[in-house]
Amino acid sequence: HGRVEGPARFRMARLAAYALAQEGRYTRAQIWLRRAAPDAPDARAARGLARDYRLVAARNPLTLRFGLGIAPSSNINGGSRAETLVLPGLPFEFELAGDARALSGVTTTASFGLSHALPPLPTGPLAFDLQAKGRVHRLSDTARRQAPEARGADYAQAALSLGLRHRLQHEGLPPLDLSTELGRDWYGGAPYSDRLGLGLSRAMPAGAGRMLTFGLTLDRVARRDVDASWWAPALHAALRQDLGANRLTLSAHLRDTRSDRPDTGHDGLTARLDYDLGRRVGPAVLGFGMEAQWRDYDSSRYVTTGREDRSLGIEARLGLPEAGRYGFYPEIGLTGRRVWSNADLFDAQTLTLDIGLRSSF
Repeated sequence: HGRVEGPARFRMARLAAYALAQEGRYTRAQIWLRRAAPDAPDARAARGLARDYRLVAARNPLTLRFGLGIAPSSNINGGSRAETLVLPGLPFEFELAGDARALSGVTTTASFGLSHALPPLPTGPLAFDLQAKGRVHRLSDTARRQAPEARGADYAQAALSLGLRHRLQHEGLPPLDLSTELGRDWYGGAPYSDRLGLGLSRAMPAGAGRMLTFGLTLDRVARRDVDASWWAPALHAALRQDLGANRLTLSAHLRDTRSDRPDTGHDGLTARLDYDLGRRVGPAVLGFGMEAQWRDYDSSRYVTTGREDRSLGIEARLGLPEAGRYGFYPEIGLTGRRVWSNADLFDAQTLTLDIGLRSSF
């Protein structure tokens, strides 16, 4: 195969993928289809290859997902934009330590996901999920001068989760998706929290090119670094509308974190808008997003009147499919986020440039 070039190599790779798929070796067939991608002779052949890939993936009981991204950021630690802090009942200001303020640097993120179909239940299909994600940071020279004792490893994050998904099918009704998940999070190299999640959701068509999704989740979180745990029920809803070649998505998320711990228990509402252009602008695929969030905390160590956080995030996404190889192409995202809080410690702003890979299939 390596000695054959151009269209001949493309045809041979597709034939190899077809033969493997006929034998039920779907994962290897998908690899061969990706190997064929750089040799697609024209756009029509590339579209046919993508269609074949989706057909094989739909028959494969195993789904693998990989992610890799590099993101220069003005605030890798979620630090405050303020330089001083006033505590309730005290008549003077405290100067915030360097590592309590925003530290700039570069974040590298890697993720892996695996889903495998299990023998179906009488009520519908069943699948096992495994997900892992890690995030490491490198502080900038400016951040190291601001906080000489801080290290990027102090803010490293990792997460691992195992779960089951079941699609409950009933004649005459849209399917109901049920899920359960067990997970653990690490922060700074030490265990941070354990998670149990339960969820149900239902997606239903609501007209031409329109899809409505509703869901309910219940999370149990137990911190490992302090003696604290809580329940967090949540509701979410989303509307997806195709507008010709473009797509508009509106979503809302309402969450009640029930904890007596200060600066933890709160009610939260998140509203998000995404707009993706279906047609390329030159060589680029463009998308835009906006997210607003409101959080009201039950109690706080830093204010006596009740802590209130309001945030707004805006992002732009630019994908370059023509620069892709093996069915993956680079995507560049620029995100700005501002948090307004009546507790100065949580008043923050972040600007992030994210460079990652997306699958074109």
